[in-house]
Amino acid sequence: MRELRLSVMLKVFTRSLRRFALRLSPTVIDRYILRQFFSVLMLCLFAAVSLFLVFELFERMRVFVENQSTLWQAVEYLGLKIPLIIQLMTPVSVLVAVLISIGRLSQLSEITAMRACGASVFSLVRPLLIAGFVVSVLMFVMGETLVPWATQRVEEIYHLDIKKKDIKGRFSKANFWYRDKNKFYSIGFYNSRTSTLEGISLFKIDDHFRLQKRIVASSASWGGSPLIGWSMKDVAEAVPSGKSDFSVTTFRELPLVIKEKPRDFYNLERSPETLSYTELRQYIAKLSGDGVPVTRYLVDLAAKVSFPLVNLIVVLVAFSFALIPARSGNMSLSFVAGVSTGFGYYVVHAISTSLGSAELLPVTLSAWSANILLGTIGGYLIARAEYR
Repeated sequence: MRELRLSVMLKVFTRSLRRFALRLSPTVIDRYILRQFFSVLMLCLFAAVSLFLVFELFERMRVFVENQSTLWQAVEYLGLKIPLIIQLMTPVSVLVAVLISIGRLSQLSEITAMRACGASVFSLVRPLLIAGFVVSVLMFVMGETLVPWATQRVEEIYHLDIKKKDIKGRFSKANFWYRDKNKFYSIGFYNSRTSTLEGISLFKIDDHFRLQKRIVASSASWGGSPLIGWSMKDVAEAVPSGKSDFSVTTFRELPLVIKEKPRDFYNLERSPETLSYTELRQYIAKLSGDGVPVTRYLVDLAAKVSFPLVNLIVVLVAFSFALIPARSGNMSLSFVAGVSTGFGYYVVHAISTSLGSAELLPVTLSAWSANILLGTIGGYLIARAEYR
């Protein structure tokens, strides 16, 4: 009897699982819609990337010629720009792809025929929503791996290899401080041509902000590798030995144990595009520990999650406007309305993040307000289209 019950339960479970799998598996209509969508999406991305690269080439051509850049430097600079361009233009491409692919099907009355056969608006938009979610995930993964590395490399190529700012001394700086946990460093001058620090003062304090040690050096030079690091010259180390006395020891040469390399002294401020979510969070923690305001970086951190999801949200808005040609036979109205709404997202997103950076809006609200607004509009339009 017990074996019979287990057998019946197993059959019911297997049947339910099979039905669930059949519901998830794409139908003929789903595959047809996705094929139309992805074919247009690839064309839109290719056109957007090509236009951006052409504009970037003409904009930087004078810099390439004046600095006598090699062909490989120019090609590498433009090629490494592609990941960031794809990330920025994917939402617009998804929007346009839905408008054109579904709008064309609607203009040819294919959407009307599908609905006449019993397909609802929700069933028609479902494969596109799944595709939008997949694109959002891929865009987030790309923003965590390829985009930060490529964007950072683009900045290095432009400033170091092409414009040679480090060799020309444009990254030299004077009289600056920085902090590393319980150590404070004062640098009189950093020479980017020779990768040397001059006029160094190091203050080490305890948890009660009492001075434990002070080190003064005339200069420090970079050894050429992280294993050798920095080497200080003409060093004087002062350690408190009483209430007002110091024990001073001099050294001709002494290692300066810091994790910063020469490039870190002229690249202390990193743009969010060159950092992944984890790296940006660690960078915020470091700046916060140094007493630097981090509100704008917190907004950028929240936007790293909210921005990729716009690929899912624009599907709702674009699909609603793409159904207009079924009634009017004209795609121009739906295209203009959809693109205007899509670019409105960028305007709202820019304004809200600016307000968040200025601490006029909460960080989370500033990063997600454009998504919430566009998602609400898209949901309303889809629900309205279902009952038309």
